[in-house]
Amino acid sequence: MPSSDRKRSSESSSSARSQSSKFIPNMAQLHQAIEDLPDPEFWSEKTYVCTILVEKKQKLLEFTRKRINRGEESPYRWVYQGRVLIRKRDS
Repeated sequence: MPSSDRKRSSESSSSARSQSSKFIPNMAQLHQAIEDLPDPEFWSEKTYVCTILVEKKQKLLEFTRKRINRGEESPYRWVYQGRVLIRKRDS
């Protein structure tokens, strides 16, 4: 699979949301995007937008950076559409 191109959220977050809401990735496509995610502990923005190539078309996937409560710790994690939590070891 070709590697995905990276885009920062500041470029076009609203357009990414409208395009990603029409596209639902399968697990292989989601894993492809997850491989390109930066470490959420060091990323300064609230979102990260990845592009993946699907049938010769670019599709955008937007991930949100959120703190997760784990006892005394509150590490950052990436979340996809508020439903899929991505741990650092998953990438």
